[in-house]
Amino acid sequence: MPVAAQLARLLNAELHLIHVLSPVMPGFTIPLHNANEQYRQSVTLIEQAFDELQTMHCLSGIRVQTHLLTGTEPGDLLDDDRFSDADLLVMASAGATGLAGALMGSNAEHLIQRAKLPVLVLKNPSALLDLKTVVFASDFHDHYNESIDFLKSLLGGFEKPILHLLFVNTISRFVPTHEIRPRMEAFAARYALSDYTFNQQDEFDVETGLLAFAQDKKADLIVLGTHGRRGLRHLLQGSVAEDVANHSLIPVLTLPLQAEHIPIVLLDVVVPTLI
Repeated sequence: MPVAAQLARLLNAELHLIHVLSPVMPGFTIPLHNANEQYRQSVTLIEQAFDELQTMHCLSGIRVQTHLLTGTEPGDLLDDDRFSDADLLVMASAGATGLAGALMGSNAEHLIQRAKLPVLVLKNPSALLDLKTVVFASDFHDHYNESIDFLKSLLGGFEKPILHLLFVNTISRFVPTHEIRPRMEAFAARYALSDYTFNQQDEFDVETGLLAFAQDKKADLIVLGTHGRRGLRHLLQGSVAEDVANHSLIPVLTLPLQAEHIPIVLLDVVVPTLI
């Protein structure tokens, strides 16, 4: 909450506090009167929690609204028209590991996968963000559209943080240095970035390389884009952004990318005829 309040004050924004109350899960045979009573009790507790939160000193002077939504999971808030113009989604996350992580993931992962706005995921957050060192990981082919403006506005609220532009080179997607450096330079020029460095990390996979680099630099924030893959494509390719947000102890900001262009490939198969 202190971080959300800090950012609302920094960006002169209105802060919406949202709780998604899940209904009774299928398979539970709770009598209807008990289910209704349980729901009423939950609503009362949540409203009390909202009242207590609004007395926090950090929210003083900030425009605050509270919302109680009924849905199957937190991602349902993304379908609510009241939040369609939101600039940032802030959430704390405990992550998800082991079998649960492999099968279901975390709430943060699901929100990143579906969100069309920047998402800030906090793990064990300090009282306030103090951005001095930021790691921005990308392949520097992606198009960030308006989301890069949000990032620049965020960084502009702090005293000239260093932005480490990072490309993680892997065996499966190897790019020689003489190709990636001009690409990074063009990216920085295109978006008029300032106070940045160019970096390349060699690793077996992007997540490992990114987290190792961020830890070595003592980064205060990791930034990376996400295409929001869903369905079969997500199952096959996954998302580095979701994995990093799930496993990083450093705050992670994901930026929505322009929709990927999926080329159509036509296969012309010639079957030989034997005479």
